[in-house]
Amino acid sequence: MSSKFEDEDDDEEEGEGWLASYSDLMTDLLAVFVILFSFAMMSQVAVIQAERKALEEERNVSSSSTGGGGNFDLEEFNSLYEHMKTYVVEAGLSEQLNVEKLGDEEILLRISASILFDSGKADIAPDAVPMLQNISDILVYYQEAIQMIRIEGHTDNRPIKTSAFDSNWELSTSRAVNVLKHLLETSGIEAKKFSAIGYSEFYPVADNDTDEGRGRNRRVDFYIKSMGNDTE
Repeated sequence: MSSKFEDEDDDEEEGEGWLASYSDLMTDLLAVFVILFSFAMMSQVAVIQAERKALEEERNVSSSSTGGGGNFDLEEFNSLYEHMKTYVVEAGLSEQLNVEKLGDEEILLRISASILFDSGKADIAPDAVPMLQNISDILVYYQEAIQMIRIEGHTDNRPIKTSAFDSNWELSTSRAVNVLKHLLETSGIEAKKFSAIGYSEFYPVADNDTDEGRGRNRRVDFYIKSMGNDTE
């Protein structure tokens, strides 16, 4: 009888030994898995950090290549010019509007006064509002590339004296200011990016001796400077 009980005790010890070995194996495998997972996470963090560093270096190089103007993008400013040209052509306004590139960092948008105002008036004509709205929308879209928009009023050399305007100085200045105010109200572009000035008849672009020439001289000019232009 004693021999039988001894055999049963040996079997129980062997079973407990197998379970202990299996438990140790699982513990070891779990430890290995945790270590591998930790290495994987560390590698992922390293990759993210490397990508961020590369992106920062790329931005620094881009900023240096544009003379330190981080917001200035020459391609964006060129797109503004092309967008305006396309609008003028597609809207059939080539007779009243003209867009010209002045170097790499300035755009001249010239608008005939006849499309903006009634004769001798400075209030924006209702028919001109949709056109100004389209121009405003274009400027808003590219505003990050724009440093300054100078709006100039010009007249012909025929004198004016009315209850509203004593001379062409008042008329040209009022026209420029009214266009500026309209753009401020409709665009939401920062006010500090705008300026307005009137030049009366003293900067003609055509001969004032003809009706055609006087018509060309009555105008509002937009001088749009890029963020890369540091001159005032």
